[in-house]
Amino acid sequence: MKPVHCFLTAAALVLISMPAAAQTEAPRTADGKPDLQGIWQVHNAANFDVSEVAEGQEIPYRPEALEREQKGDRVDPVAHCAMPGVPRITYMPFPFQIVQRPNTVVFVYEYLHNHRIVHTTPREHLQDIDFYMGDSIGRWEGNTLVIDVTNLDEKTWLDAARHTHSDALHVVERYTRVSPTVMNYEANIEDPKTYTRPWKISMALHRRTEPGFELREQECTEGDDGRAIHPYYRPAPRGDPLEFPRIFPAPKEAAR
Repeated sequence: MKPVHCFLTAAALVLISMPAAAQTEAPRTADGKPDLQGIWQVHNAANFDVSEVAEGQEIPYRPEALEREQKGDRVDPVAHCAMPGVPRITYMPFPFQIVQRPNTVVFVYEYLHNHRIVHTTPREHLQDIDFYMGDSIGRWEGNTLVIDVTNLDEKTWLDAARHTHSDALHVVERYTRVSPTVMNYEANIEDPKTYTRPWKISMALHRRTEPGFELREQECTEGDDGRAIHPYYRPAPRGDPLEFPRIFPAPKEAAR
């Protein structure tokens, strides 16, 4: 019995000493690529305020872009049933499904029946045309699916807090499955008309594993009632007729 016990102990020690990446490496598809398939969903509030998942919780606005944003539309475009765009579609509070085929990765979103067909064979980006969901070109870098997205319509917002962009937006997404139920998502965001430098957001995507869970129909009914969309920390310009001022109580004096 002792030799068997020693063998099992040694095997356990080898498993413990293995790098985490080796223990949690994503399964592979038939063509040898990392298997990202499944139904995924975020567990955060980035859809409300994307700065919460930005590096340093900061968005590096150009002063003129910030002024333009403050004077712009006060109602979230999704209130008019517009597509959220990229990267926002990923962190909408609805699940989405990834389906893989050789040289193709398909994203099917419950929200608004959106979808993206991303080919991983090289090609040039389209010219002189914009899409709500952009023009996506994929490639594999090791265990990571990288998607280069351009041609994004400037009408979309990055969140409900009115963080906007221009037609020069360029997003590079990175999807890396790190465990059976977790995938890391990163997006590098570049827009020289709006930001002083590129900046990055990152978050975890969680796999839905409930038996029988599947995407359902989600339909949008336009419901804009003219309410202003601006949290307290992103106030409307002074004198905005849609501004709802909030008066906060003065801090109490410290007890002496």
